[in-house]
Amino acid sequence: MLKALFLSLLFCFSWNSFAQLDYAKKILDTLCSPHFDGRGYVNEGDVRAGTFIEEELKRIGVQSFPGQSYSQPYAFNVNSFPFPIEVVLGEDTLRPGIDYLVNPYSGTAQGEFDVIEINKKTYYDIFGGKINFKTMDPSQTIFAFNFLDNTDKELQKRVDELSYEVTNYFPCITVTNKKKMYSVGRKPRNYPSIEIDSAAYHTVETANIKVANQYIPKYKSKNVIGYIPGKKKKKYVILSAHYDHLGRMGPDTYFPGANDNASGVAMLLSLAKYYIENPAKYSIVICFFSGEEAGLVGSKYFVEHPYFPLKKARFVLNIDILGGADDGITVVNGTAHEKEFNSLVELNDKGHFMPTVKKRGAAANSDHHFFSQMGVPAFFIYSMGSVKNYHDVYDTAENTPLTNFDEAQMLFQQFISTL
Repeated sequence: MLKALFLSLLFCFSWNSFAQLDYAKKILDTLCSPHFDGRGYVNEGDVRAGTFIEEELKRIGVQSFPGQSYSQPYAFNVNSFPFPIEVVLGEDTLRPGIDYLVNPYSGTAQGEFDVIEINKKTYYDIFGGKINFKTMDPSQTIFAFNFLDNTDKELQKRVDELSYEVTNYFPCITVTNKKKMYSVGRKPRNYPSIEIDSAAYHTVETANIKVANQYIPKYKSKNVIGYIPGKKKKKYVILSAHYDHLGRMGPDTYFPGANDNASGVAMLLSLAKYYIENPAKYSIVICFFSGEEAGLVGSKYFVEHPYFPLKKARFVLNIDILGGADDGITVVNGTAHEKEFNSLVELNDKGHFMPTVKKRGAAANSDHHFFSQMGVPAFFIYSMGSVKNYHDVYDTAENTPLTNFDEAQMLFQQFISTL
């Protein structure tokens, strides 16, 4: 009899586990599809993704916070690239997102340009005043900064500052052998800066460039907030994840953002389904923030305009990057909240959910930060493992296996029950 009961419980657990992972993968596939344009600021990809999340909350039975809407609108300034882009070195047309990235603070430039390469040999000619910038035409000249494997850190710092300053007056190329990572620009420079992979760059006399930015001073975005009442309705646990990503770089290149952070969105929605069926001690407030990639602006706005007094928040669990926990998880603010961190470790030791639960100090690197600044205890949890794609075109649903996703969810559920 006991054996039959055990097998029955094991079957139910396995079925639920597969159902959770299958649901998470569907959310991942949907949010990373071209339909949402990388959940950024071209074609309002982030807003449309937010609307999808709102509809999903309604579908699974999550309420809006009492007296509030699911959507919390706000605005911020952002630089975007909706128009066709092109980079041709000599006769070689480079591939956007693979061979090069347009720096997100870029302005506009179009045409054929004479290339002036700045390297260790020519750098001092420029600083020595041998090149007269006043005689150069920004519509005909582009500077290419080619400093690879430079061990002179002070020189490299000056070069980085110079390449940034140049974009006030001329378009600019920077050659790099480092990992190319896209980001979000808030205010544009006068001219574009293009980061080209060293494997795709070669010295040329001319380059054809087509880059045009669109600066939006009051871009309208929104946070999406859900609510699941608990046994203590006026005390809250906040679950948060940002749903925005980097959007498009031109009409043909987008950044899917599976690991960062469709995976976190999938976790929150999966937890929401659990707490609909299993109400927690405290009410659960589920915050899907936009604007994280633009500088945590969505979470900052929520903290400044909370739906309830933040002193009523028992804890914040922020999930950002959960695409593959092969090696476990890292807990930012683990050193700040030793009691809660030790509880998390103890639960993991008993349940054998994660290979490792690693402690880290405070860092202003995700949406937990402004809650911490207001004195609300918060963890930011991210996965450690084989998924290394980050802020690039390879961060796709296909490349994001969600390893140990179910185990992470069970650990989070047990941790929340101890608060």
